[in-house]
Amino acid sequence: MRENLWGLLGPEFLPSTRRTRTLGLGAAVRHFNDLAVPGLGGIWYGKQALLATLGVLVAEQARSRGAKVQNIEVANAIEALACWLAFKGNGWRSDPRLRGSTKLRDHGDGFSFARVRQRNFYVTQPMRMATVQALPALGFVDSESARFNAFSTSEMGRAFVDQTCRDFRPHNRSVSEHLAMWVCGQHDSVISGKLSEALSPLVPIAPPALPLLRERLIQGGNDTSEDRRRRGNALAWVEALRHSKPSQLSWEVRPDAISDIHWQDLRSGARFFRAREAAIQVLDTLEVHIGNQVLGATHSLRTSVPNGLLSMINALGEAAGEFLNSGHADEVATTFCRECVESDASQVLRSLVARDGHVLRLVGDDVKPGPAFRGSEAVGDGQDAEPSDSPETQSILMPEGISYRMFNLYLLNADIHGELPQLLGADAAGERP
Repeated sequence: MRENLWGLLGPEFLPSTRRTRTLGLGAAVRHFNDLAVPGLGGIWYGKQALLATLGVLVAEQARSRGAKVQNIEVANAIEALACWLAFKGNGWRSDPRLRGSTKLRDHGDGFSFARVRQRNFYVTQPMRMATVQALPALGFVDSESARFNAFSTSEMGRAFVDQTCRDFRPHNRSVSEHLAMWVCGQHDSVISGKLSEALSPLVPIAPPALPLLRERLIQGGNDTSEDRRRRGNALAWVEALRHSKPSQLSWEVRPDAISDIHWQDLRSGARFFRAREAAIQVLDTLEVHIGNQVLGATHSLRTSVPNGLLSMINALGEAAGEFLNSGHADEVATTFCRECVESDASQVLRSLVARDGHVLRLVGDDVKPGPAFRGSEAVGDGQDAEPSDSPETQSILMPEGISYRMFNLYLLNADIHGELPQLLGADAAGERP
């Protein structure tokens, strides 16, 4: 039986050169992001939720017709189709809402499901991965497991698809029926203006579905009442910011929409993120230092710490100390920050390299290159334990260091109000497939 599990990166998909420095902090990163905006995952515009929910629904309908397909491969195929149709419509211009321009351009107009379901057809990390937490939390799917393949569409999920797609009837069929027939190999008719408009990430969610999407953000699904309260309060805050557009924001002034404990968690999270980024900068600088050595790529912890590194380690200690002073109870973050405030700079380096082990590795008292070592060519790669693919927008003002999920919620709220293209820039505005 064929299995196409795009986005589930097994060992064969992790080349030795991939730059990952989670430093064993993945649980803390996810925890602070969940404290900030619970259940949002990596969603930052509405079509992400629609395409993933539609993928689950179409997979269910295809299986009822006898097809042997899984949620993941159908959702990934629909996402690939949506991006392909959007790229064809906008002249293959890049947009943060689209993925796979290089791979999709190479496939011409042959877009049968039998081809699209192939493992290497589309990107290895589709946008669907950002929805795994959000779909159950928002009530679009039912599941007793966190696995995407275990999801089944809920009544709310089916209503969301229906309200979004009801005005688009490719070949006089519902969008889900047309795609289920495509999955079953009954047709390859996917070049359709109606289908493109329904699926394209460049076309906002249809207005009839927007109240439901906003209501799901507030009411939620399988999450707790506290999670729903925090997410609703965060939505109220970004909505207030959308109207007021303040010139500056400070951690010293808590917004009315956010509770005191929520604000404390947001601030503690920002302090932890700052310490983590400072640690990665120390490791990047140590990597460059080792790469510039004439007598071999190594650094002995028995020798003095280079001056440039010493100042950075001191800055790391200050950042870590600020987190510890917040008194937050997260054990993973607390243990890490305690390691970073050690008075012995060499011991701090030892702890950081031991946590790394991939770019730099510890051999006795020596720091040596790991499998992802780049030396003097090292750059600051994206090494978040919970990466976000949302764009950086200068027009969104937030307190320094706040969880990226708050930016994502701001973007999602702007999308609900039809203002996302303006935030993404003039090039994105007005683009239609």
